[in-house]
Amino acid sequence: MSAHWRLALRCAAWVAVLAVLAAAIVFYLYDGAQAGALLYGAGAGLVSFVSMAFTVSWLTARSRIWQAMGVASFVARYGFVVVALAVPAYLGLWPAVAMIGGFGGVYLAENLVFLPVMAMGMLSKRSEKRDAGNPVVGRVERRVEV
Repeated sequence: MSAHWRLALRCAAWVAVLAVLAAAIVFYLYDGAQAGALLYGAGAGLVSFVSMAFTVSWLTARSRIWQAMGVASFVARYGFVVVALAVPAYLGLWPAVAMIGGFGGVYLAENLVFLPVMAMGMLSKRSEKRDAGNPVVGRVERRVEV
């Protein structure tokens, strides 16, 4: 299992625990429908969150076909979220504010935790590749044109 998959699953587990705790508080303060809507929104957010690992896997592949699949999955992720949240809200199946709040909490966690860590990992790989080609380490190299 690659590092971004481990990170995505570990973060998803933590977010799921936090969502259950938040739903318990909402259940205590309001009612079961509000708590259920929050869990539904968080569940939709978690599916979108974990699918980010698919997107990253495909975008970092060597094949152009897999990279195109990554772009398509990025677009499909947001299409899924729109359908998963808009249809129940339109039909009145769940309280919309609690449902969007659950999704928003997961989305906030994704942007605050997952994406910066992934960016730092990609930056460190680039610097490792750049330093691997440099045979002079720890001293100054001076080149003089002849």
